[in-house]
Amino acid sequence: MRYIVANHLQHPAIPVYTKVYILILVGILLYTTASAQTRKIKTLEVSDTIRYAAVDRPGELYIVTTSGQLQKFDTDGQLVALHKDKPAPTLFDPRDGSRLFAFFRELRQYQFLNPSFEAVQAFSIDSSFATEPWLACVSGDRNIWLFDVADWTLKKINTTTGALSVEEVVETTLPKQKTNYTFLREYQGFVFLLDVSEGILIFNSVGKHIRTISVKNLSYFNFLGEELYYLQDDALHFFDLFTTETREQKLATPGTFALITDERFFLIRKSAIEIYRAQ
Repeated sequence: MRYIVANHLQHPAIPVYTKVYILILVGILLYTTASAQTRKIKTLEVSDTIRYAAVDRPGELYIVTTSGQLQKFDTDGQLVALHKDKPAPTLFDPRDGSRLFAFFRELRQYQFLNPSFEAVQAFSIDSSFATEPWLACVSGDRNIWLFDVADWTLKKINTTTGALSVEEVVETTLPKQKTNYTFLREYQGFVFLLDVSEGILIFNSVGKHIRTISVKNLSYFNFLGEELYYLQDDALHFFDLFTTETREQKLATPGTFALITDERFFLIRKSAIEIYRAQ
């Protein structure tokens, strides 16, 4: 079989002045959602339930609905791409917006899509690498991470040599159930595996578990600069990847997803998207 070499760049450490800017930006965005309704650009109503949302590096929004639709919106909330064909991807990462990643569990396949959601390359996952590939994501060095629930291992496929470069058993404190593992992502040289019963498991670049962010029943997480963040109830929680410092910002109303970019704050509920301007 063949594997793709993906154009995904490793994120360098963020300078201090950039981090200060990000903190100021977050404050502006959260104030916007709480009290400055004139900063709201619009509210979008979607005809289906939103089960996942993400932003690409330029700041455009993507949603995946329960019926399998992929939708892309620009920063002003205009629908610019729509894909309705099934099956829906198990995991979706828009990355830089020009080469989107989609993993299909039932097909044992990952694909790279163009901005119109058309598959430009598709690659099957050979059983010699993973017996039951449950989750997959692109790595920063243009390879592929897999979570194989047949033997509970985190694996990394070198797409140049076609061989495994990492294979580590994932140890947890609770009995393993494969349906509890819902999300896999690499960022800043770390690998993040979401277990809804335990929290966010963090691994280093060679697949060694280094810590767990203990939070139950989480549906997603995202990144901003050097921080991981997630929305729970009516608060955004931030975790610094390098200092392990945490902080919290209250929102005026709860949501399902909250996504932050340089220019926008997206607050997403069951079938609605609120878009706010950063300044």
